[in-house]
Amino acid sequence: MIVDLYLDLVSLIIGCMVFRKSWVFAYRCLFFLNVFRVVVSFTAYFWTHYTHSSNHWLFNLFLPLQCAGFLWVFYKCSLHPKVARVNKWLLILLPVVGALCWARGGASLEDINIFALVGFDFLVLLSVCMAFVDLLLRTDSVHFVRQPMFWLASGLFFYSIECIIGYSVYEYSKKMILFWMYKLILFSADYLTDMGVVGCFICIYLERSVKKPEPV
Repeated sequence: MIVDLYLDLVSLIIGCMVFRKSWVFAYRCLFFLNVFRVVVSFTAYFWTHYTHSSNHWLFNLFLPLQCAGFLWVFYKCSLHPKVARVNKWLLILLPVVGALCWARGGASLEDINIFALVGFDFLVLLSVCMAFVDLLLRTDSVHFVRQPMFWLASGLFFYSIECIIGYSVYEYSKKMILFWMYKLILFSADYLTDMGVVGCFICIYLERSVKKPEPV
């Protein structure tokens, strides 16, 4: 858990080092979303450490907001109209999926709602796949590795898949049957998210003068 916090802190520090007010609004929102994510990670750790109580309520409140934030960033950065339209529908579906999953999984914030978390990660996964489609449809000659959204989408692609798998074995991990797998999966997911965010920030910074994506 401590290693996870260090990784989050690294992504926060690098983001603060490269952040510029000249960034387009979507990229600035991504920066503040990452700040929010890191603050929640530290708050969750210290809450459990000092109160010796569950921090599940914090993640139940934060993860839908994180999902909405990533979906919105991908929507605003989409260059192809059809990709943007799909991301728009994913944003519209987010509260519907959340409501249905909470109705199925119970209403207590003290317990992890597996249905809701898997649903949110699935929406992010769909948006990430559309981001890759958007990158393939680009007409400029900029290489993939220099595209900010390539790094963010790559990190979130593995994050979404690993979280879906990790939450699927959550009930077994509570019985210590697959606890090692659960911890490894979630650590890897957090690590890949940080790497994707850092890569995205560095690519934005290297562009020097960031231009707003063409309206869709």
